[in-house]
Amino acid sequence: MLLKIVREIYDRHLADPTSDSLLMKLRGDAREERFQRVKMVRDLAYRAIPFVIEPAALDLVATVQSGVNLVEDFGPLLLDAPLPFDSVWMEFGEEVGGKHIGSGVLIQKVGGKILVCTLHRPAGEQLIEPLLFLTVDSDAKLDMRADPFTSLRFISGYEGSQDERVSQFFAEAFPQTGWTILNAVGAMHLIAAKGGPLDANEEPMFSRPERRRLEREGALSTGASPTVTRIRVNAQGQLHLKAVDDEEGGSGGARRRAHRVRGHYMRTARGSSWRKAHIRGLGQVNETVRVIEPTIEAKPSD
Repeated sequence: MLLKIVREIYDRHLADPTSDSLLMKLRGDAREERFQRVKMVRDLAYRAIPFVIEPAALDLVATVQSGVNLVEDFGPLLLDAPLPFDSVWMEFGEEVGGKHIGSGVLIQKVGGKILVCTLHRPAGEQLIEPLLFLTVDSDAKLDMRADPFTSLRFISGYEGSQDERVSQFFAEAFPQTGWTILNAVGAMHLIAAKGGPLDANEEPMFSRPERRRLEREGALSTGASPTVTRIRVNAQGQLHLKAVDDEEGGSGGARRRAHRVRGHYMRTARGSSWRKAHIRGLGQVNETVRVIEPTIEAKPSD
């Protein structure tokens, strides 16, 4: 489970700052700011109530997202999401370019606003920490800020002036972050719908041996949820997916239906590279994307 990995990594960074390669490159106030950023994400990860979207449920979410406009609908969909708790973690896995990638979404209500960020981990690779922190206010207005530490290596890889590099970064990072979040939000809307296609079932987060080990190590936080809620396709959802399969020409049609694929990282001979968000599957989707003017200096909400 990705959430367990995230907690372990951030716990290690706080207990032993030398394990944080980003922090060790910094000096003075920047080092303290990075430490506080790590603490903030770590605290959110422990405070959040965890949900896991099963693969078939993610397929189903994708079949009902094709009419969504990323920029125009992002704020309203997030603001109207029937979040069952003030702090939520939602994760899912998907195959991208033949590689499994785990993605997690941290959602935190802060007063009348909602703070959200994403984390990713390609199989066999290091955790990709949040590149963007997004806030939606009570009027559904979106504020998008780059993490000053994790984003710099990507911004520096673009060509042009500083403003041009920043604009390119936001144009590519926002679709990745945004669609990951909307997948999670879409699942929340569907499990809340009366007679909907998804069910939510609670189960223990840790096995008995795992819990005993964590207790012995003193690593089991008393404030963390002892359970995880798994989001699965129910009988109604299975009928929906079968209908999509029939429309698209047989078994697996739901996966082939036209949908957006988030941008993702690929390892090449020259190092890590970014593949732009793109369309996969059959049919028409709305491809309208607008770039929101960014503010580089990130100031996370309290």
